[in-house]
Amino acid sequence: MTSSIITKTIFYLASVIIVIFIYSCAAIAPPSGGPEDKTPPEFLTSAPESGSTGFNGGEVRLQFSEYLDKKSVNTAISISPLTEPAVEIKYKDDEIHLNFPNSLMNDQTYIITVNRNLKDERNVPLDQSVQVAFSTGNTIEDGKIMGRVYGEDRYAVHLWKVDAELEDSLLLSKPLYISEADDNGFFQFNYLSAGNYATLAVERSAAGLPLVPNRIMYGTSPEKLYSLTSNAVIKNIPFMTHREIPKIKLTHVDWQGSKWGWIHFNQDLDNFNFEEMIIMDSDSKEQRPRYFQDNQDRSRLLLMLDDALANGKVDLMIDKISLNGNSEIRNTKISFRASNKPDTTNIALLNPPPSSIINKDNKDGPIIPIIFSKPITSFSDSAFRMIADTDTVAINIDWNNPTEFSFVPPDGWKEKTDYRLMLFSGELTPIEGKSFIDSIKFLDFISKKKVGYGGLMGSVEPRNKSFLLQLKSITNNPEHFFSNVNSDNEFYLKNIPEGQYKLMMINDGDNNKAFTPGSVSPYKSSEWFYIFPDTFEVRANWDIDIGKMKIEDNN
Repeated sequence: MTSSIITKTIFYLASVIIVIFIYSCAAIAPPSGGPEDKTPPEFLTSAPESGSTGFNGGEVRLQFSEYLDKKSVNTAISISPLTEPAVEIKYKDDEIHLNFPNSLMNDQTYIITVNRNLKDERNVPLDQSVQVAFSTGNTIEDGKIMGRVYGEDRYAVHLWKVDAELEDSLLLSKPLYISEADDNGFFQFNYLSAGNYATLAVERSAAGLPLVPNRIMYGTSPEKLYSLTSNAVIKNIPFMTHREIPKIKLTHVDWQGSKWGWIHFNQDLDNFNFEEMIIMDSDSKEQRPRYFQDNQDRSRLLLMLDDALANGKVDLMIDKISLNGNSEIRNTKISFRASNKPDTTNIALLNPPPSSIINKDNKDGPIIPIIFSKPITSFSDSAFRMIADTDTVAINIDWNNPTEFSFVPPDGWKEKTDYRLMLFSGELTPIEGKSFIDSIKFLDFISKKKVGYGGLMGSVEPRNKSFLLQLKSITNNPEHFFSNVNSDNEFYLKNIPEGQYKLMMINDGDNNKAFTPGSVSPYKSSEWFYIFPDTFEVRANWDIDIGKMKIEDNN
């Protein structure tokens, strides 16, 4: 009996060990933890090999460095030109199989483009698009067009082959070829035959889609068409994308009190004018408001009335709004609701904060804006006082508009000096409600080291065009400085705050002292520009000569 029990126990334990061993073998997996795999999949090879001639259709295999995400495959592949019937696409682990029909055109190069929608199993996309080409003839063209899209977003470039003149509608259609730019904006088209080509840069989400100008960010190239000879290379085509400025529109009214509020537009207003602005309340009483642009948000205007509005629906009507001297919209009307409930709230200070650090500029500034939450209708000479270190000084305040004042100390800011601005509540009268809760509001300013200024000079290669140099600071809120190129091809940028900058050269054809993007309808090429790859440092009290700047050509 005992022997039998021992035998059964040994058999049982052996079975358990075998089961555990089998389970452990079946459960082999990479260890958890460690850094996340962010390595993008790489294209390895194709069969037939890219560049092959005498292609008669059939299967093409594309192999990658790792297993792919099956769901990303179909949206990642495009064929140019299109085939009839369409190419059948299949996913097989680390490969993509494409089955071409046998009815292909003679002496035609077919290009397979794999865009950056393709991802691996860990959802990491390709780092740049891939192109593979085959020819049904005895030779294959290898012309190239390449360049860069500048900006902070992700982009793609559309390409069309043009047999005759470029029609505006072509750029609104689906492209013949697509190249998705890499993370630095570089793009490249390969295997192009000789001919004339039109190009367009778009935001990557619109890659391969017909362009809708007022919805999609895009950029035209500096040349209307690029003429490519057999097996030649056109490079350094620059693009700068933009969004079209929509037609001016009054979007909404934010009425704050019984006698004042804000009206909002869909864009900043420059050189604007209103004709016959009328507000009519629910008692059919008409008033013509005074209006003031908000300097901090130029897309909105402050409206002020002499009399309170009646409760209920209010209509705001404008006969005509002109922008930059052009008539933009007529007979604008928008409705909102008003309440004549008394305002008993205190005014608030929106800007600046209670304590600020100041760096004096070369104009004794900066000018400090003081922004109130309600319009101020009046204030006395003693409403503002300033203490510099321990001395009390008089101060002149500029009343920019009813909600905004601005100031600098009487003799400008001094380095390493503490300032305190005092706002006396009883000397400020808001349009409605009450002044500050406290009798005195304190604002402290610590003036530190003065900003240093320097200069940057140099020369460029002769171009026989009207060139403009733009210097852009590398900061969260970049500043721009401009200099013309003189007849000796030299430029000189003066009084530039010290710091790091990028230099951009613009063919300023319209002489507006800025880069002008093109448009597609009607078609207009963008101004040519070139951004120098180096970063330049401006140092205080130095005029730095950066020498002759070399510009890379298209060819």
